Amino acid sequence: MPKPVLAELLRFIAANEDLPRSLARYHGYDRDTLGKLISAAADRVEEAEKAREPAPGAGSKGIKVRKQSDVEKAAQRAAEEIDEAMELSKAERDRRRRDRAAAEERDRHAVQAAQEAEAAKRTRLYTDGAARGNPGPAGAGAVILSPEGHIVAKIGKFLGDSTNNVAEYMGLILGLKRAKAMGIKELDVFSDSELLVKQLAGEYQVKADHLRPLHDEARALLQGFSTIQVRHIPREENAAADAMSNRAIDERL
Repeated sequence: MPKPVLAELLRFIAANEDLPRSLARYHGYDRDTLGKLISAAADRVEEAEKAREPAPGAGSKGIKVRKQSDVEKAAQRAAEEIDEAMELSKAERDRRRRDRAAAEERDRHAVQAAQEAEAAKRTRLYTDGAARGNPGPAGAGAVILSPEGHIVAKIGKFLGDSTNNVAEYMGLILGLKRAKAMGIKELDVFSDSELLVKQLAGEYQVKADHLRPLHDEARALLQGFSTIQVRHIPREENAAADAMSNRAIDERL
């Protein structure tokens, strides 16, 4: 059986071999892509072989016997062309990946800017609660700001002896009731109580029996607004509502 020429070998590999080691080395390429690259190399090798064939009618003396070194050189060139093609493809793939990442980042910034612009049109409600002793003397507080950042309402209420969590819920409820009474339809709510925010979002369960009625009342009030968001903020960003809850305790509001 005659030994197949290199081009035939390459086409056989391109059509039939799984090429697991090549796929492992060149990450990001699938089997079909590697097969196409090897087939392209086979075309180059075949062109080189045809260029070395004698012209028709030259006779047997004109036949050139291809040495093994020629075959090895052709194989080496084919391998180099495959590597170059892969590197170029990888560079192009990396460039496109960077372009996509940059486009996604721009989209995220645009969405964030749009959300911030929309939020800037809404009234803001800051709520808080305090209990000295937990349980102990407790107060609830809330502050409402206009979209321009002006304080339009301050609410404080002394709760007697209670817990901090109850005071937090009462601050929210007082603030929501006042906002509803003022005819506000769109509202952003801010609280430094992670428990309260995550319970309202359904991320935390309400395990304490005495908090369930307050949770249900707060959820019902939230549904009365056309647009509303409840967000957790650091304690230092909630100073005004904290001051109202402590004032409620000090002055027995």
